[in-house]
Formats: sequence, C-alpha cells, structure tokens
Amino acid sequence: MRSGFDDALLQNADGHIAEASIANIFLVRNEVVTTPPVTENILEGITRRSVLTFLRNELKLDVEERPIDRSEIYIADEAFLCGTATEIAAIKRVDFRTIGSGKVGPVTASLQTLMGKIFRGQVSKYQDWCAPVYSVTAAEDR
Repeated sequence: MRSGFDDALLQNADGHIAEASIANIFLVRNEVVTTPPVTENILEGITRRSVLTFLRNELKLDVEERPIDRSEIYIADEAFLCGTATEIAAIKRVDFRTIGSGKVGPVTASLQTLMGKIFRGQVSKYQDWCAPVYSVTAAEDR
C-alpha cells in the first residue's frame, strides 16, 4: 500500500503466481488467456468458473489453465483479477512495470461489459443464473 499498489500477487511454494489476496488472476497474451489451475493452490471460486465459461463460450477465446511464472506477467498484453467482491479488475502495473498499455485491455473491457449484462439478467442465455430480488414497498408492507 505504501508503494501505491492496491493488492499483492501471491506465489505458491513452487514460485508460480497463484492469485491475488482476494481474487483469481488471468493474463492475456497473443489472444490467449492464461490462469493457474486449481492444482496451483488457488481458491476455486464461482466467479472464476463463470469467467472461464464466458471467455470460452461467449468471447470465443482460447484459455489455458497452467502454472504461470512470475516473469510472464511483465510481458502480458493485459491482466485482470476476478472475484465475488472484485468482479473484474484490470491490473495496470506490477512491480512498478506497466502491463500492456497500462489501461484496461480489450479482453478485460469486453468481459466487464458482458458480465455486467449477464449479472443484470440482460442475456437470455444466462437468465437462469440470476435470481430476482424485489424490494418491499410501503403498500406491500401493509
């Protein structure tokens, strides 16, 4: 935090990037998305599983689940984190090095837009993933 960063990337016992403090990590390079497999001591979350589905089925991207060496993040075209509270957050810098353009990349932006629509019930294919939540009005309260 004192160095100006919002989060930390964690490495596993083998020195591979595992995840961030409360989110899973994804790298994009040459239109291939890479993320650590669950065997790399990562949290196997619902949001991660959803992101894998959306990347493959909706954005039609190749996705590799494999160990990620620390040096790979420096040469990524873009990188992002995903998690329940995080949703999709672009990684712009690591170790004071700019990732890609230093801005939200096209894959990250597309995924943010798509997930926003899906989570708001605007994509019919995924409407069964959503549960309606209704507020109680004063009239209904009587």
